[in-house]
Amino acid sequence: MGRAQEPCRVVVTQHADREEGTGARVAVDRASDGAFIGWCGLTGWNPDFRSASLGYIFDADVWGHGYATETAHAVLRWAFDTLDLNRVQAEADTRNAASARVLKKLGFVHEGTLREDCVVNGDVSDSWVFGLLRREWRPAADR
Repeated sequence: MGRAQEPCRVVVTQHADREEGTGARVAVDRASDGAFIGWCGLTGWNPDFRSASLGYIFDADVWGHGYATETAHAVLRWAFDTLDLNRVQAEADTRNAASARVLKKLGFVHEGTLREDCVVNGDVSDSWVFGLLRREWRPAADR
């Protein structure tokens, strides 16, 4: 759907992965009412390999409003510009086509499928693997 219908406000929260230096997670609050609507972050940060994994979860009632795209874009800008990463990886449940669309909109490339690698709501599921390289990153309005 493009840009979020309401601007969001990103608030950094403290988590062990940030304190240990392996990642960071940001809480996302809706600007209009301050309601917490989800989070987005990096895990598995490896400064030697200049890589990390992107993840996000948003409340179902805000799906389709652009919040995941907007927030993930800000986190990716930080990952490439500040952390100097070369690669960011992301995974999506193969039953979650909307998440795959978000990743593709951000410039991620589908690289493969991990078979039966996770359990979601008690069901064994496959995951799509996506990757975004620094040279493919489009940070500005050319998205």
